[in-house]
Amino acid sequence: MRIVERARNLIESNRFADWVFGRLGSLPVYSRLIARRVEKRIEYVRRQKCYSLEIELSSVCNARCIFCPLSGMKRSKRIMDDETFQAILDRAVAEGIRPPLIDLSNVGEPLADRSLFKRIRQVKSIFPAANVRITTNFGLANDAIVDGILQSGLDSIHISVNAASAETHLKVMGLNFENTVANIRRLIERRNATNSPLHIMVSMVLCKENAAERKRFLRDWSGRADSICLQRAVDWGGAVAVGQPYHPNRRLYPCNDLFERIVILSNGELALCCQDAEGIIHTSVRERPILEISHSRIFETFREKHLAGQAESLNMCKNCFAVHSNGANWLFAKFD
Repeated sequence: MRIVERARNLIESNRFADWVFGRLGSLPVYSRLIARRVEKRIEYVRRQKCYSLEIELSSVCNARCIFCPLSGMKRSKRIMDDETFQAILDRAVAEGIRPPLIDLSNVGEPLADRSLFKRIRQVKSIFPAANVRITTNFGLANDAIVDGILQSGLDSIHISVNAASAETHLKVMGLNFENTVANIRRLIERRNATNSPLHIMVSMVLCKENAAERKRFLRDWSGRADSICLQRAVDWGGAVAVGQPYHPNRRLYPCNDLFERIVILSNGELALCCQDAEGIIHTSVRERPILEISHSRIFETFREKHLAGQAESLNMCKNCFAVHSNGANWLFAKFD
């Protein structure tokens, strides 16, 4: 693992490291540095139109993760239809959006979309410079899906494992652990055998049910997966009861995704962000241009509060990892 990755995982899983990290964010000289980076990055992204896209191809899922809002979600669960998917791509091209990242997943399971590989190839043909990825529990994988992934041109896959034992995996996700692990090992073996550049990350969302398996999880996947990510469970704007995952007195920094990532739900409507599971915008790409919607009043109101240091007043934001990250994403942002 890279040093930055190790540091993030330590901060997410160790209270003392988290406290030290929080103290860094309280330093005036550090906050001024981040403020300058925020201003430069926002101007750069708007000028270059290098907005990342998060396109929710599927809002249905085979898992029942205890920290996911999907089971209680009121909006319709569906696979994105071809008309909506094409409208998104057409809009993005017409509006000159240059996405460095296109994530074809959100709250659902992308492998439930039978058109997934065709859509990956379509996205790669239109945006060859974009890093195209999916986030999946990989429970639906099989030989054909593994081959489809490797042949589609997918750049990165993030696999949510969330446990180091069958008992905990079943409790946390409702899935068969042995099946998932076998699928991941098959993907790694075939990726290596074919010299595919596919980047494979495994992740663990930390909660009280799996916290004791953190070290075992890191040990099991170290040297196998390309990346390992630990992340505290968040409450999705109050939709999921996870307690208070972050120190309540920490200085909150603006969320970079609110300014540079555009999330489009399976019904074609823009979401406020990746934590907006229900979708509070209620405006579809079939009705208005993507950038027009993303710069509408409701978005700008949230952005203004973030820049004013008032993210704690927003229920959608106050318990999210983004505002508790001490501006790290702004610090390491690229400008080329």
